[in-house]
Amino acid sequence: MRRKVQIFVKTILPVLLLLSIAASAQDFKIRAKVDLVVVPVTVKSSGDKLVAGLKQNDFVVLEDGRPQTIANFTVDPVPLSAAVVVDTGLSAGSFSKVQKTFPALAGAFSDFDEVAVYRYDKFVTKVLDFSQGTERIETAMKTLNDLKPDSRLESNLPRGPFSVPGPTINGAPVVPPGQVGVIVTSPPKQSKVLHDAIFAAASDLGKRERNRRKIVLVISDGASAGSTHSFDETTQSLLEKDVQVYAVGVDQPFPFKAFSVLADYAKATGGDTFFEDSVQNIENSYTTVTEEARNQYVLGYISNNEITGPGPVFRDIAIAVNGRSLKALHRKGYYQYP
Repeated sequence: MRRKVQIFVKTILPVLLLLSIAASAQDFKIRAKVDLVVVPVTVKSSGDKLVAGLKQNDFVVLEDGRPQTIANFTVDPVPLSAAVVVDTGLSAGSFSKVQKTFPALAGAFSDFDEVAVYRYDKFVTKVLDFSQGTERIETAMKTLNDLKPDSRLESNLPRGPFSVPGPTINGAPVVPPGQVGVIVTSPPKQSKVLHDAIFAAASDLGKRERNRRKIVLVISDGASAGSTHSFDETTQSLLEKDVQVYAVGVDQPFPFKAFSVLADYAKATGGDTFFEDSVQNIENSYTTVTEEARNQYVLGYISNNEITGPGPVFRDIAIAVNGRSLKALHRKGYYQYP
């Protein structure tokens, strides 16, 4: 009997030891941290036309200046989760134009997309929660058609970051003849919470399914005043939630387009910006936005950078197309966590 017990122990103990080692190895694999960085990319030629047909080996990816190996590459179109943000504090002429484009805006989305609608001026209001179907989007847009534009805002007034009403000398307003002693002041700045509107849209998009491409489509003049959230805070939220910003800018004279905060949002997140004046061009931009967003090259890589401190660390991303002078639109980076 004793001999049988010894044989049993000698036989079973190695088996139990192997099972324990296997279980430990399996547990280690489950707990191992592997972060796949996913970057949607739009590629355009010098004529701002979309470039199709590129392959995985056409792309070069750098993170903080270090070359990365592309592990995943797809070109399949995906459905959108889109938050449409409409600036209802536009000048009378521009808002009337935008209102005429609402049917085209609803028609730019497919039945597979889900769309939420927000409006903002002094406050942010959600007009429609995420819904599918052109009819529901059109119904939501009709509520914005009932709004009356503010006729006090003249579309022909100078706009942009450097505009100053009236003549000045050394930055001080000139007092017209016959009005000595009269203090000439600028009209009060209108409160328009652009950053808060985009932040709210990003927060809601962060809760949507991961298999959808998440975008904010903002229609605005780019003016912002009185927001609780800053541009930097809003941009961080967009990057953390993998949200791209596409903007249709109105009331933007040529010299100020390059300085628009709308362009800054698009560059930071990998979206695009369209500055338009006519109803037809605004309508065309909606179709271009959804086409670009739905059909992107998607590059995935596992970062070879490691965090040495508590983190998170912002990682800068640069993507180029091998041997070709093409423009690659993509998010500027991401936040890597320990």
